[in-house]
This record gives sequence, structure tokens and C-alpha cells, in this order.
Amino acid sequence: MQMSITLEYVEIIKPLLPLAKRAYGSRNQETPAHEASRRYTELLVEYHEKGGSLPKLAKALDVAYSGLSRRVSMNSVDISKFRSKMRKTEEEILESAKRIRTAKNAGIGEYHDQLAQEYMDGISLASIAKELGLSSANPLYYGVQRSIQRSR
Repeated sequence: MQMSITLEYVEIIKPLLPLAKRAYGSRNQETPAHEASRRYTELLVEYHEKGGSLPKLAKALDVAYSGLSRRVSMNSVDISKFRSKMRKTEEEILESAKRIRTAKNAGIGEYHDQLAQEYMDGISLASIAKELGLSSANPLYYGVQRSIQRSR
């Protein structure tokens, strides 16, 4: 039975992959790529809830298991609702980056929780990424999502 459910979902998901892989940025964008990405995630969650094996599906789709797992586990977490509209000063951003570096040295959970706290306090993750020497804020958003997910 496990193989039949996997094959069933591979047939449904495979056509979505090329477009879904091109969805970047906020989840709530209304583009064909984002629609495909949302549908892909819905199917993964459905498959997982029916008892499907994500490692088997990842292998059958030739995609990274970690990506499937992240989509399923983070599906219900939406950090965009926490976004502050206030602009922060350069000094506040520097202090925030300092607190984040300290938390990172304490451990991964502390790091993610500090990222979430700074984000909820209105510090832009793009500004923090720049201050931390990162080329993208994407890993920081992931950390915030993990913190929110753990606190549920």
C-alpha cells in the first residue's frame, strides 16, 4: 500500500515541481509559481497525513527530503503576520545583531528564539542579515519559523 500511495502522489506532484521551485519571497504572493508551490505543499501535507513516507516520496521525486520535511512541518507557520511596519535606527539594528550573535553562541534554539524576538520587535531580517554578513535573509526567516513552531 505504501508504494501505491507514493506512486499516486508522484504522478500528481511531479508536474507541479518545475513551477513550484521558482516561487521565491513571501508565501502570499499571487503568481503561478506561488500557486504551484502552495498546491505542492498541500499535497505533501495530505500525503504525510495519510501515512506516506516523506523519504520515499523525496527519492521518487528526486528532491531533497529536508525540503519536503520543511514544507510539511512549517506549513502552518506564517511569520508574515508578525511583521512590524516601524523603521529601526542603525544603532538598534547593530544592537540586535549583537544580541543575535550572543544567542548563536549559546545554542541553536537560543539563536532561533532571539531571531524571532528581534523580528517581532520590528527589526528587519534583511537588515540583520546584512549586519551578520549574510547574502540572504532566508536562513533567518527559517530560524524565526522554527522558533514559532517550537513555541506552539
